[in-house]
Amino acid sequence: MENTTPPNQQRDLHDKISLLVDGELDHHTERDLLKKIETRNETMRLYKNQVAYKKNVSEKVTRMSCGEDLKEALRSKIRGL
Repeated sequence: MENTTPPNQQRDLHDKISLLVDGELDHHTERDLLKKIETRNETMRLYKNQVAYKKNVSEKVTRMSCGEDLKEALRSKIRGL
């Protein structure tokens, strides 16, 4: 039987899954979250969907770099703020 999670905890869990997919969690938190995800079908589905979406986007998007002149001009403007 799948556990039901209160809405505020569910939102927090969704946020943590986003951080997990982006590789922004420490090892301990990541491990604990993966254990929690594995116990809930809906959460596992969300996790797998986010992983697939990120993979799909990264395959479709071409990274481009602007020239050094533009980078330096932007840095100068930011420093001047």
